[in-house]
Amino acid sequence: MSTALSTPSNARAGLRVAAPAAKKAVPQRGSSAAHQQWSQGVTLARQGKLAQAAACFERATKLSPSVPLYWLNLASTQRKLRRADAAMDAARRAFALDTSNDMACHLLAELLRLNNRDAEALQALSALDADTPRSAQHWMLRGAVLMSLARWQDAALAFLQVLAEKPADIEAYLQLGFALANLKRYAESAECFRTVAMVDPAHFGGAVYAAHYAAWACDWAQGEGDAERLAQALALQVEGVEPPSFSPFCLLSMNDDAAMHRRAAEMESTRIARDVRAASARAVPTRWPEAEAALAAGKLKIGFVSADFRTHATSMLLVQTLERLPRERFEVVLYSHGADDGSALRRRMEGAATSFVDCTQMNATEQAGRIQADGITILVDLSGYTASTRLGVFALRPAPLQVLWLAYPSTIGGDFIDYVVGDPILTPMAHAADFREQIAQLPLTYEPTDERREHPEPLDRAECGLPEDAFVFACFNQSYKITEPVFTRWCRILERVPASVLWLLVPQEEIQEALRARAVERGIDPARLVFAPFVDPVRHLARLPQADLFLDTFPYGAHTTCSDALWMGLPVLTQVGRSFSARVAASLLNAVGLPEMAVGDEQAYEERAVALATVPGELARLRDHLWDERANLPLFDNERFTGELAALFERMVGRWQQGLPPAPLPAA
Repeated sequence: MSTALSTPSNARAGLRVAAPAAKKAVPQRGSSAAHQQWSQGVTLARQGKLAQAAACFERATKLSPSVPLYWLNLASTQRKLRRADAAMDAARRAFALDTSNDMACHLLAELLRLNNRDAEALQALSALDADTPRSAQHWMLRGAVLMSLARWQDAALAFLQVLAEKPADIEAYLQLGFALANLKRYAESAECFRTVAMVDPAHFGGAVYAAHYAAWACDWAQGEGDAERLAQALALQVEGVEPPSFSPFCLLSMNDDAAMHRRAAEMESTRIARDVRAASARAVPTRWPEAEAALAAGKLKIGFVSADFRTHATSMLLVQTLERLPRERFEVVLYSHGADDGSALRRRMEGAATSFVDCTQMNATEQAGRIQADGITILVDLSGYTASTRLGVFALRPAPLQVLWLAYPSTIGGDFIDYVVGDPILTPMAHAADFREQIAQLPLTYEPTDERREHPEPLDRAECGLPEDAFVFACFNQSYKITEPVFTRWCRILERVPASVLWLLVPQEEIQEALRARAVERGIDPARLVFAPFVDPVRHLARLPQADLFLDTFPYGAHTTCSDALWMGLPVLTQVGRSFSARVAASLLNAVGLPEMAVGDEQAYEERAVALATVPGELARLRDHLWDERANLPLFDNERFTGELAALFERMVGRWQQGLPPAPLPAA
């Protein structure tokens, strides 16, 4: 469900815009009256009287509309007043009057970028006169815009231009690291972040991302050093001083220390709330009359926020539940800030909603305003700290009840999410201290499924590139979840089960070679590693039955991948940890009647895997249970699940209507 590749959630934070002199002759001052208004505006702006200053600058532009300086000061002041459209209009006028002025160019591009108008921002940067020198700041801003447009290679080149001029620029190293990661050059990406951590040992984000992208590359050579840098950076955090933005998501695959995960999330959520509230002209509400009016009219409106209403794991799991929520009790509104991939699943998601709102061109303030105006009572975040998050919208509190569910396996750590939806195995009440949110439990499992999805005929082993006579252990989790201890454990299992292979979803040749080398170091013939390509969802399901046993990773285990395996009759073996991300497979196994496949420690995991591969009968029983009873297993009963979720939502609303604060909601 969660998107593994993560970037900081302040991807649109403002860059510093410096002011060089104009490069060609343009009017520098207009009429005496206009200049007087401008001068008075400057004085007022210095005194912090921004509204009065803006009025003076407006009068100056009317008296002498051909002076770019007046428009530039007006744009800057309107920006400080959080009047986005007026600021963009004024900056556009300033730059049109003097296309050699990189200050006007950068201000316009930054305003457009902050309002999700990246293509226009790139046009503005490209329109700067060719003879105007490009500063490091110009390349930094251009790279940021190209990142937003997913033009990773061009962005990387822009950040390299920055480093050519400023070799120790931490921000350029960070952004180059993200560009390289998106190009799947994970080892090089990790080196960029290590450079940041070495230059600034207190830079928590640098230390986090160095370890995270090394994990993507399955490059464990510097694992001990990465762990030491991470611990040092955490120890160097100063109370009350917020670190640069980072994604707490990256920590989830490093350990199952839920207390550490919460602390990191609290650091980032504090920064998000501070930044978005400071930049927004919208006050954080304490009452929601639109939601109250909708409820009074008998309409419980639930909004879902995501960039992944497309062919994506989140939508694959969610779609039938949205279709089934009873329309006599609920209205479902989807707030989408992701691309339309034109898929059948996208059309189905649109059809499952009472209303589908395209928010791709909205900033956080605009989106929050729309949500509140729509009368949403429960607003559900389906991203957390994964890529394309819009947690800033939630920090503006557009709904009285705000909920984390499904796509992010940890706590947000902020004061703007009220509940995290879990279940008794995934989020036991004894783990309440691991979450800033109140735990709201579904009776069996937190994860929905879609009974309408394909259950294709299995492929044969030859089609999958698998040996016919081998026992096939498989893991289709992404490479960053394959930690060194997990891989070592798998190699011990292969050693104990000689006629076996390990089937992995690792399409990148560099990572395949790294894992083959690691296997040789552990005495395993590298030919016993078989690598699967990425394929379309139906073909992926069809190949799963050719594995004999799915070996889960730890501490970040399989989520949707586990559900897929169980759907296709493939047993899953998992180790249960403390953190949310280390407990999902256990929840799903319980929901298919196989709780014994969730073991408590590494030794039990290894012994169970070897026994299932070598002792006749037990594995066949598990496979028969999944294959024969699929239609009756609770995990795949979407009607039951949807009823339980609807009841849980109504319990949340009931407390709010009674004037009660959010509180733990144990499974009913």
